[in-house]
Amino acid sequence: MLVDHGVPPVIPEELRLYNSYVEDPKWQIRFTVVWCSILAVFILLALPRVVHGLKTGAIWAGIFGVRVAELSTSNSRESTIVDKGIHQRSGTMHWLHVLANTSSSLLLRRVSWVNLDFGQLLLVSAYTAWTVVSIFLHAPLLSNPNRAGFLALAQLPPVFHFAMKNSPLAFLLGPDVDYTKLNFIHRWSGRGLFLGALIHGAIWIQNHLTYNLPILTRQKEGSGVAALATLTLLVLTSISPLRRWCCSLFITIHYITFPTFFILICYHTRFAYPWIYPPLAFFALDLLLRLLKFRIAVASIRACDGGLSIITIPTATAGWRPGQHVQLRTLGARPLHAHPLSILCAPPDTTCLAPAPGLVLAARVYGPWSRAVFEFAAPSSGAVSEKHGRGDEDDDEDDRFQFDSEQDIDSDDTHAAMHMHVILDGPYGGPTHDAGTYDAVLFLAGGSGATATLGLLDDLVGRCVRRGRPHGVTTRRVVWVWCVRDADALKWFAPHLAQIAAVAANARGLDLRIRVFVTGAVVLDADVSLPRCEISYTGRLAAYTILDDVVAARWKDDAEFGAALDEDSPSRSGRVGVFAAGPSGLVRDAGEAVARTKLRMAGEVDLDFCAEAFVI
Repeated sequence: MLVDHGVPPVIPEELRLYNSYVEDPKWQIRFTVVWCSILAVFILLALPRVVHGLKTGAIWAGIFGVRVAELSTSNSRESTIVDKGIHQRSGTMHWLHVLANTSSSLLLRRVSWVNLDFGQLLLVSAYTAWTVVSIFLHAPLLSNPNRAGFLALAQLPPVFHFAMKNSPLAFLLGPDVDYTKLNFIHRWSGRGLFLGALIHGAIWIQNHLTYNLPILTRQKEGSGVAALATLTLLVLTSISPLRRWCCSLFITIHYITFPTFFILICYHTRFAYPWIYPPLAFFALDLLLRLLKFRIAVASIRACDGGLSIITIPTATAGWRPGQHVQLRTLGARPLHAHPLSILCAPPDTTCLAPAPGLVLAARVYGPWSRAVFEFAAPSSGAVSEKHGRGDEDDDEDDRFQFDSEQDIDSDDTHAAMHMHVILDGPYGGPTHDAGTYDAVLFLAGGSGATATLGLLDDLVGRCVRRGRPHGVTTRRVVWVWCVRDADALKWFAPHLAQIAAVAANARGLDLRIRVFVTGAVVLDADVSLPRCEISYTGRLAAYTILDDVVAARWKDDAEFGAALDEDSPSRSGRVGVFAAGPSGLVRDAGEAVARTKLRMAGEVDLDFCAEAFVI
């Protein structure tokens, strides 16, 4: 006969033992759901940009790599002005616009000690806070630090996803939102990974020392300590000064330590497997897409006096946009090293250069790679002077200069062109805004930032004049500003700028101004005559003052600059786009200028900012 003993007793919640292998994986899922949800919100907010990119075709540029084919040309067309004017808003819309301008002006302010603007800092602060909350909330870490280890594993997917050069987000977030714009999330999620692993390992080691337990006697403990040591090495070699001073070492250690860490963590715990597969899939997809983007072509390399190498690939005629960059590998000079170089002209059907040069790159002598390329093109030139180059440092993304097509470079300042097989990987990067959608555009370049901005200038003027303002291009006034230490560097750009200025001068409703600020004491030793160009030897440019002139359309009306804009042009710019490229200091100043102007003129002008800072 069976005896019914009733309902079994229920253990009170406070007396239950914490089962980390049941509870902690739930926090991994919660953490992942939250960051994926935030990413989905940004994708929805970017939908208008994606639609615009689909309409203009910009979103497809670079997805399938550079197209190497026969050079093609297109006929010039008369420009048609599309003047939308300045639209008046209703009272409610006006105040909403003021609120949006005020908020965005705060988000643009740069926080120098973390090299992020306030918007980026807000995002990574929220990410870090959610990581810390997920580690500590309702977790007995002092007795069982497994929660921190589980959350460290949950960081692996975002760490790899935001490091991909060919991420799906480049399509979902709009044109040119790629690894160069998302890499800061990769860095901070990597720090979250290290934080979780450090908390887990430190408390675990402390507990073993407290209770006099062996640490390295079993595979689980030994592999865990080795994984933590490997991760520590990876993090220490990723700090900003080392990344800049020794980029090659940083990349090499990255490629060695991350597979080592993966192997060790799989030996350490079976719970790592579900979190290892997504990063491996991201990495494999990225490698596959990069392989599909590889192009082998013959480049013409010409060495210019002053330490500048001009690299022209005439058969690369499509699949890229100005402002983007490619990873270039030269098979005749240091072939194991790939170097990023900005594309500094528009495609053949748009460019103002005649004849259309194809894809043009340029590299100033700064480190071993750029020196090797320069010496290949000018083998009899000998050592480059210290003024123009330094050979004891690794090349970085800063070392990019611009030039015009090789046909326009004076033979006295160049050597005979040499030919070399090169491998192109890309393109990547580029501006996140379309310059043609603004009534007024300001390009601010510092040093090697001229490479990116000159290509954008060539493209914008070409679309306004040669292509007849397609897709509603509304730009009426353009200002290109360059801050450079040595005035002689302007000779590298003068032929290019002269052709662009000549095309713009013949267009109705387009006003182009060129301003050069020389920060050094060197004065041009040769005459450089450019239409509507002003060269100032007054030192560093004042970004806020220049932007204020653009917004208010206050132009110098003298013999050099000519007459002001057409009488029917409005006294203020309706929509203004600011594109800055160069060192982080100049980009920070430009962002501050945009933020101050947006705050001061909220509701009066639409002002957008796009930055390309050369950091690694």
